Amino acid sequence: MNTDVELDVWREQWQADGAVPLNLRRNVERQSRLMRIGLICDTLVTIVMGGGTTVLALRSPESDFVLVAVATWLFLAVAWAVVLTANRGLWAPSAIDTATFVELSVRRCRSVLTTIWFAAGLFLCEVVFGLGWAYNHAIKGHATWWSWLFFSSLRIDIVWVCTLAFFVAIVWYRRKKRAELACLLELRREIAGPIGPRR
Repeated sequence: MNTDVELDVWREQWQADGAVPLNLRRNVERQSRLMRIGLICDTLVTIVMGGGTTVLALRSPESDFVLVAVATWLFLAVAWAVVLTANRGLWAPSAIDTATFVELSVRRCRSVLTTIWFAAGLFLCEVVFGLGWAYNHAIKGHATWWSWLFFSSLRIDIVWVCTLAFFVAIVWYRRKKRAELACLLELRREIAGPIGPRR
């Protein structure tokens, strides 16, 4: 989405007839669909990761896998609590007018900007736990923990590449959402005007 261009189009449509601009309505509906898809994906991750580590813990003769299952369920529970809290009241607009659609878009942007920090923190906790657990089960022979942690195997290299990619994506997405929020706030100010919102 080219935020500046799309918001200019919404502004022109709103000023022309006061109705909810079609592109704004479609954008809100698209975001709602993506939220539902995200909920489905979160459910699948819970089933696969939570269920998979539980089965692994039950079948493995090593008791250490119980720790992996417990940690996985803990990470999942925290993630669900944050996602459900962040999405509360953001599923659909409460009325069919431009001001309400813009307000919902603003609240969604703010919610995303808040949960980005949570996602980064949770990802780091998962990486630290995973690397710590893997190090305790690694083939010995490395002189130090550092020699194991950096470039000791393809798996470790993949962890670092994925971590770097994740944080680059987080920074890019945060900048995009901040720019979108600034434009939406400007549009909200224009809609409110000196005598309150147009309906």
